[in-house]
Amino acid sequence: MSLAAGARAAFAAIVLAAPLAYGEDADPLRFLEDLSRPDTRAFLLEQGEAARSVLDRLSGRAALAERIHGLSASATTISSLVLAAGRVFYLRRAPGEANASLCVREGLGGPERVLVDPERFSEPGRRASIDWIAPSPDGRRVAYGVAQGGSEESVLRVADADAARDLALEIDRARFAERLAWEPDSSAFYYARHPEGAAGAKRYANIRVYRHVLGRDTARDEIVFAPGVGGARDVPELSYPSLLLPLESRFAYAIVREGVRREIAVHAAERRDLAAGRPAWRKIIAFEDQVTAIEAWKDDLFVLSHRDAPRSRVLRFDPRRDLGSAKVAVPQGDAVIESMALARDALYLRTQLGGVDRLERLQIGLLGTKPADYVKIPFDTAITQLVADPRRPGAILAIEGWIEPPAVVEVEPKTGNLRNTGLQPPARVDLTAIDEVRLYAIGHDGTSIPVTLLYRKTTQLTGSNPTLLVAYGSHGESMKPAFDPARLAWLERGGIYAVAHVRGGGEYGEAWHQAGSRGAKINTVLDFISVAEYLVSYGFTSPARLAIMGTGAGAIPVGGALARRPDRYAAVVLRAPLVDLFGYESMPEGPMEVPELGSAATPQGAEWLRVISAFHQVKDAVPYPAVLLSVGLNDLRVMPWQAARMAARLQAASSSGKPVLLRVDPESGHGKGTPRERRDQELADIYSFLLWQFGDLQFRPETR
Repeated sequence: MSLAAGARAAFAAIVLAAPLAYGEDADPLRFLEDLSRPDTRAFLLEQGEAARSVLDRLSGRAALAERIHGLSASATTISSLVLAAGRVFYLRRAPGEANASLCVREGLGGPERVLVDPERFSEPGRRASIDWIAPSPDGRRVAYGVAQGGSEESVLRVADADAARDLALEIDRARFAERLAWEPDSSAFYYARHPEGAAGAKRYANIRVYRHVLGRDTARDEIVFAPGVGGARDVPELSYPSLLLPLESRFAYAIVREGVRREIAVHAAERRDLAAGRPAWRKIIAFEDQVTAIEAWKDDLFVLSHRDAPRSRVLRFDPRRDLGSAKVAVPQGDAVIESMALARDALYLRTQLGGVDRLERLQIGLLGTKPADYVKIPFDTAITQLVADPRRPGAILAIEGWIEPPAVVEVEPKTGNLRNTGLQPPARVDLTAIDEVRLYAIGHDGTSIPVTLLYRKTTQLTGSNPTLLVAYGSHGESMKPAFDPARLAWLERGGIYAVAHVRGGGEYGEAWHQAGSRGAKINTVLDFISVAEYLVSYGFTSPARLAIMGTGAGAIPVGGALARRPDRYAAVVLRAPLVDLFGYESMPEGPMEVPELGSAATPQGAEWLRVISAFHQVKDAVPYPAVLLSVGLNDLRVMPWQAARMAARLQAASSSGKPVLLRVDPESGHGKGTPRERRDQELADIYSFLLWQFGDLQFRPETR
């Protein structure tokens, strides 16, 4: 099928005129990286219109979109839960709302009040969203970041929780202020801000932490943490700094995250000096200590580290001394310790094994080397939030499963029993007809790769089931259970939804992550191919009914599978895809990925990237399957030119005659902050495209 308006042929001649070279000027599509060029904008608009003309003509799409929207709107989502002085702050997106509102309750059982509806910040074609919240310790105010068009470029504002109105305060360039810290007396806060005027790969370099005193002009905000400020040293140029100010402590901590690296560095200073604007920072934890999180109360510091413990352990030490003096509070166990939260009664731990979360707790009086106790959770779950406060006993969890709807539950301190708080309204969608199964595929080197499968209980292994296989496999992030009512639109049609828990994720700790990063990143791709072959060999599906999908860095395994085994899939979906690994470092957040992927500026890094760069693995005159690329023009994480270059390359190279569509959304970004309706429309496009390619007669293109 030919694409409308000649979109496929637009760049075929110049693409085929010269071979692609890795990172060299010989690449004829390099100009697509400049989104300010008129020909680049024209290419994106033409591609988007061509894709729209095809997708809108799929006969069953309109009905499927209506079904998806009905399912999506059936659930209220609660997120970003924070406790402050007896109040509960959170984001709530109710049915019919495009994006979440900032809400507050007096205790878990109090009536809900809406403090901020982001819609009042929206502009034509640019819907606003609240990206993060940070209440003051006294609960009287809450800082929040609002961005437009899914750009994540937050403007910092502060709402008065009593009067439900904003203070006269507005601070831009606050995208990375999510970990904003308040003074314990709520008189001032500390926020991260990136420099003005920077662009390209340096857009987010030299982020600084400022101090703002309530009631004072923001022009007087002083820098309190940055390289050289207060003696701070060894602070990378490309890092995300934030402060932690524990209650009843003499210390303040500056936490430095270098790009996507999981390990942090920590600097300490006297809190009184910080409040006076003259901190003297002392580095107490280095990246080499392999610490991924800290918790503090009074003058104790709890440290989560995977040094000499690939599944992590918790250490406890006095910040006035060296980390080498730390004592083991929680030893390494069978499960991976992912995060911790300190309550008055216990240290609560979110642990996980193979991508399923568990909750453990160690009573404060037993801190030492005694193993923590398990808290029973009713189903295989993801703990999306673990919330505790050193001033109150117990913990609050936000949990959800693949087929179990979200809930907000409270851990009873004495018994460890869970009580549903009722904060999360029940979902109005029935998934009792769906099964969840965990199986294991054998990888190319004999490694067992976990596979999660969702399908109707009546499904039979005939090899003809429409199947969508997804993966991520980067940054040590696990593919956790995630409840999505709209997914039922796929499952109820007999579809299988499969998740490949490939290496590069965190399903089995740091060893699993390192086995799929940098020079070992090819394992992420090969694991994914092994899972696809496993699904076919066991009769779940067949190549003619198998589709694969990856988002962001998840496009590395999916794009790699497309390039290496194009005959094994009927269709491929690449969403906001990271596919050109030789050009990624020029993106605003590209340099932040170097610790995970390596750099093309070094011979070793260039060789690593050559192997996993899907764009550079595409070959001419190969019968590639149908491909749908989806991109938001406001995406600053993975720039739209990544998808544009891949689309142009595939359109010129593929000999199959199958469509390569570039779906362009001018009003969204990487995903965060995208309004519900736009998410629903993208999902309708994806499912319709796949069913069309599977030969479903209900999704044949209509002639016009």
